[in-house]
Amino acid sequence: MKVSTAQIEKLYKFTRDHYVEHYDLQTELVDHLANGIETRWKENPKLSFEDALNLEFKEFGVIGFNDVIERHSLAMTK
Repeated sequence: MKVSTAQIEKLYKFTRDHYVEHYDLQTELVDHLANGIETRWKENPKLSFEDALNLEFKEFGVIGFNDVIERHSLAMTK
């Protein structure tokens, strides 16, 4: 099963809601999350989009996207 266009928009909103401000970083994270969700659906087709998203987000650990945001900010300042 593939992530739909509407679900992609939800992923962009999800990244914005988690304080990812830069569009290029949002796009990378959306791509990563979408690929992870599709992989989870291959393993468990009955898994809902929200549940798959939550499982993928947990892969980022307790502080969520903060490490990714910090690395991106450091790269931008170089």
